[in-house]
Amino acid sequence: MNIIKKFMDSGVKPELVSIPAGQFFLLRPKSSPKATLECLYNDATLAIRESGTHRFELVVSKETDDSELASGDGTEDFEDDGLSVLSGQSKKEEEWSFNLDESLLFHKSWSEQGDVVFVWKNSKGDLGEKFQFVVNAEVPFSDVGHFLHTAYLCEFEFKYKKSASKAVREDLQQFDFSHGTDENTLTEDGEGEDSETTRLQASMRVLTVQSSSESESGEESFNELFEDALDGSIPKENHKDVLRKSKASVTILEHTASLFIYDPGVQKLVPQDSGCKVSILDYGNFEYWLSVVSDSIKLGVDISPSVNPYFEKSCRSFIFNYTMEHITVSYMLEFELDDVFMQFQRTWTQALWEGLNQKSWESINAYEKDCIAGASEEDPSKELKLFLEEDEDSDTSNSESSEDEEFEDDNQQGDAESFDENAAEEQYRTSTALSGNKSLTVSFNNDRSYVTRGKKIGVFKTDEDGHDLNFVTAINNVSDVKGKEFEPENPMLYTEDEAMIIQDKNDPSRIFKLNLERGKVVEEYSAGGKDILKYSHSKKFDQLTNEQTFLGISGKSIFRLDPRISGENKVVTEENKDYATNYGFSSLATSQDGYVAIGSGKGDIRLFDKLGIRAKTLIPALGEPIKHICISADGKWLLATCDSSLLLVDVTIKEGKNAGNVGFLKSFSKDEMPKIHILKLHPKTAAYMKTSTKQPIQFTKAYFNTGINQKEQTIVTSTGPFAITWSLKKVLRGDKMSYLIKKYNSLIMEDNFRYGSDNNVILALRDNVKMAKKSKFKAPSAEMKHQNNWNEFLELSEKAVKK
Repeated sequence: MNIIKKFMDSGVKPELVSIPAGQFFLLRPKSSPKATLECLYNDATLAIRESGTHRFELVVSKETDDSELASGDGTEDFEDDGLSVLSGQSKKEEEWSFNLDESLLFHKSWSEQGDVVFVWKNSKGDLGEKFQFVVNAEVPFSDVGHFLHTAYLCEFEFKYKKSASKAVREDLQQFDFSHGTDENTLTEDGEGEDSETTRLQASMRVLTVQSSSESESGEESFNELFEDALDGSIPKENHKDVLRKSKASVTILEHTASLFIYDPGVQKLVPQDSGCKVSILDYGNFEYWLSVVSDSIKLGVDISPSVNPYFEKSCRSFIFNYTMEHITVSYMLEFELDDVFMQFQRTWTQALWEGLNQKSWESINAYEKDCIAGASEEDPSKELKLFLEEDEDSDTSNSESSEDEEFEDDNQQGDAESFDENAAEEQYRTSTALSGNKSLTVSFNNDRSYVTRGKKIGVFKTDEDGHDLNFVTAINNVSDVKGKEFEPENPMLYTEDEAMIIQDKNDPSRIFKLNLERGKVVEEYSAGGKDILKYSHSKKFDQLTNEQTFLGISGKSIFRLDPRISGENKVVTEENKDYATNYGFSSLATSQDGYVAIGSGKGDIRLFDKLGIRAKTLIPALGEPIKHICISADGKWLLATCDSSLLLVDVTIKEGKNAGNVGFLKSFSKDEMPKIHILKLHPKTAAYMKTSTKQPIQFTKAYFNTGINQKEQTIVTSTGPFAITWSLKKVLRGDKMSYLIKKYNSLIMEDNFRYGSDNNVILALRDNVKMAKKSKFKAPSAEMKHQNNWNEFLELSEKAVKK
């Protein structure tokens, strides 16, 4: 869509340029006693109009009858016919206008979620107030650039009272207020807000390197409008190297490798130096450091999962991310010899494991070492053929038709504003605006999804077309049996999905049974004084039945709870195991036959066939805590969620006398280990996500698709505003980077598959609940290019990868 209209000196044009979709906010300073952020229009346009000779207006127009939802603390309600004390303008008005000149300090920035925003001073309000227009993700970034350029031209004409048709770039740079020099003027209240842009640009001076385009052709390829390259190259030392100088280190590995940097603008790795000295340094106390040094480069990173390490054996390469401030770029080391690459991989794996577990590699047995080292290999599973017994087309046998796919609304602007057609839904959302959505649970027995939000639980169902979710009702003011209200968390549907087990986020010693028909807590349970950290059905599909018992864990206990036991303590004595050591249990899950997997904060996983006995199998810790576990119905596959990776574990025993059994029933022999597939984002994808969201990779709970007699085929999880799916078949072929992604305009709190299908994914966004078709997920490169903040990322990367 081309929304830019030609800027002409002659003739009167009502609108010179416009942004057709976005949200309009009022931002108050932190010192304000009122909510800091107020949404004025959920659906608005931003335009520039000619108002006289060399005079122009910035105009925000309300597009729909959206309610003006306060996005702050939810307490600042303005009378409909009153004046906003911060604007001097009625909130009922359909249009807000501002004289466009340099006093507005109008500039482009980006939100914490990576959305492009226009920000300007509120000249009619109190000191420190600003307006923010969040541009819809569907608006092309080129249109955003044209709009900003047009604003510069208008400000030039107003200031010099002459046509801007002959203004050059240097003439317009004075109107670029995005670099922080006037930020204090913008706030004016003494807070002196730091300019994010200034910090980012300063960081670029550390990351500036040469690209192949400079060395080969010498041609400049910056976008003419936003060209702002920084001079210089990688400094002799970066700040982390300087900090390391004060500590003694031991070099445990040293080799030579070629260094490349990934240039997202041209989508390829650009060579930097062919003779870098690559070292792994030990600073003691299980602290390790990767150093890359040459005559022109000094680069170093901590050995940790946060650098998104990725080994590619076929080309003897290692890719990792380097982050400073909020800018992340990807580097690759390429080794000449196979044995050198393998030695580097083994040393990195051991150093990473020691750093995460804070104990010596030599303290574990050979079996555990093999299991951990094997998890980092990229070879396809030997058992792929067994898994692929079904026809190759079974992945898509349940796919929706292309005609059905057309119904899905790709315009995600509705994510934050679909709560305007039902009064009950509007009240539910408005009254919990500060809390936002938290946990999601999906019904197996009926078409319902439940989302916790503050002290309420929202209920949603699939719409008539089966393409999205509609609000049904809200369970308000959740309270215990004594009437004390609390914020529910960890919802688990129960007894044919007619009830729900929930927990008070501030009191882990108790859990509650919520009757969904009555919308009221009817029973309260405890575990004899133990904190109930997590709970799960006794069997995977128990919520389809009237089964009363369920499982729970504390930091060092595993137990069964039976609500039919008299008294408040519902622990079944015969099925309660207390360990002398606090293993830090953190998650549990069950299979269709009742096999149990327990994950810990230390990263290990224990497999049981029943409670009250020792674990049959212990899967050693790779290092990251286990946040969540999901088990395939047949108990052959286990999916564990860590912060920056997923662990897909094949627990079928392949060799020896126990061959054919699963690790829940029999122990693996000393010569065999469970096969662990580590699923991660490629460093270049992680670099884009981390730079655009300014947050680390943190996966939400990962799930298999689920259904009676349905084969698990797909995995879903999310990080920030990105939903991600993996195909199990592709993973087992060895293609662990074949994930697909879909970006939303909001943080994804939790997600899961619709019961009985792997084609529909239900997502709890912060302020909405959506359903996405799996077919709408795209390859990372395609999805990133579709988004505005991909262009923002390129704008930053062009400065990091100097043309």
